[in-house]
Order: sequence, then structure tokens, then C-alpha cells
Amino acid sequence: MRNKLLKPKAISLLTLLCSLNAQADVDYGYLYPTMLPNEKSMNDLPYAIPCAEAKNQYGAKFYRCTWYTLPRNITMWDAQQQRNITFSNQINGACKRGTCRASNGSGVYGMYGQDLSFTLSIYYYIYQSEDGYPIAYRMDGGPHKKGKEVTYSQARTTLQEFLLDHGISPATVKDAIAAYRLDANTELTSSVEASPQLDKRPMSKPIKHVEVKDAWCNPRADDDCTVNGRKVEKAKLQDYLPEVYELEILNAGGYCEHPICYDKNDKPIGIR
Repeated sequence: MRNKLLKPKAISLLTLLCSLNAQADVDYGYLYPTMLPNEKSMNDLPYAIPCAEAKNQYGAKFYRCTWYTLPRNITMWDAQQQRNITFSNQINGACKRGTCRASNGSGVYGMYGQDLSFTLSIYYYIYQSEDGYPIAYRMDGGPHKKGKEVTYSQARTTLQEFLLDHGISPATVKDAIAAYRLDANTELTSSVEASPQLDKRPMSKPIKHVEVKDAWCNPRADDDCTVNGRKVEKAKLQDYLPEVYELEILNAGGYCEHPICYDKNDKPIGIR
């Protein structure tokens, strides 16, 4: 986890996306209905997307975590480079040993407990649903942002309603949603209540003004933690360290050893 990766807080989201530095091999943008979002920002995109099991042209299995099957290229003005940048709206990668990374090394795009290959829509990251299936959350929500978690069925319903709301015909939506069936025993629902809202609760801040130079928790004990060499209850760690977003720590070259996260220089900087 120590290889140098992008730090989302230090650069713009546009620069992060442009750093993918790859266009879709085949651009199917002309097949996208005009009512769908142009993906120049995450505005109006669904909160969560279920992942569908698929196979590539060589028969190898992967998980497609995209809100639209076909890829397209997006062209945007990059103020930093003073030129237009074109990039694909889908990211290819793999989850290994719990961390999901882009194939070209551009960054971390989620965490999942099983090894798998994936294709992911931009502005999203992969995580486990409440009932244990791979889904994609929008970058401003989900567990990464201490937001609402959803089940696989709720993610599917959110995508279904998103497509219907943007003028896609019910027959086309039915065919598209049919691919998302990892939980084959769960029926589709059209309940609006199933669509989650962003959790706006602020993250906790430490209440003790102490410079934390060293912090550690014994992974083999339930409540064996130390801060600056002194024993501290695990529940009291938040008094010394702020809550942080694990994906941002990983993208900055740091790492997390539950429940404490460290920067690339091994300094404790927060709890996840």
C-alpha cells in the first residue's frame, strides 16, 4: 500500500479523471440517449450501482459496475493543462487482497474482500453492499464518506429508477436491469423509499489536543490500544485522532491497520 498514488484532496477531480490518460477503445457515445447525464461531473448520477457478472471476449469473468453498459469518451477543458482532455467514462481494474486499483496504476477505486476484475463507471468506487455483494457507490456517498449503505437490491432499484426518470423505455430498462442479479432470489422493486439519501452527518473530531506521534492496536485483542505509549481504550481513540476516509489515505500513499490509519511515513493520522 506504499506505492505513490494520487491524492484526491490535493488535485481537482477533473485532473484525477484526466490522469486515467486512456480513451475508450471503442466510443459508443453516439448510442447514449441525450437525456442521460453527460458525466462531466457526478451531478445527477445514481447514488449506487449494483455490479453484474459478465465475461470479456476471451471468456474471462469480470464484474461490470457501470450504470450504462457501453463506454464513451468525455472531452473536458483542463485549466491546469490549458487544453481539452479526452478520457473514457469507464475504468478497468482489479481488486486484490482487499484493495481495488485501476489497471494503469492511476489510483485506488474501492475495497472488496474477494479478488475480482472489474469495469467501473467514473465517479464511483467499489464496496460491499449491506448483504455482501459487490456494488459501486458514488464518490460523495457510501461507507467511504460515512454515508448511507444500501443492499444489492436497493442499488438495483436506484439504477432502475434513474434510467426510467431519464426517459429510457420500460422495456429497455427491464432488459438492462436483468443483468444485475447476483442476488438472484431478490425481486425487483420500484419503491421510491428504497433510494438512499446522502448522510450529511459531520465526521467526528478529536477532543484532546495532543500530538499523536505513535498509535497502535493489537489485532489479536479486542481492546488493546496505545497512544504515545500509553494504554487507551479502543472506543477512546476518537478523542485523540480524527475520523478519516480510507480511500483518500490509500491514494495518498498511506495505509490502514484497523482501526488506525497512517501516512506514508508511518505517522498515525486518523481512525477509519
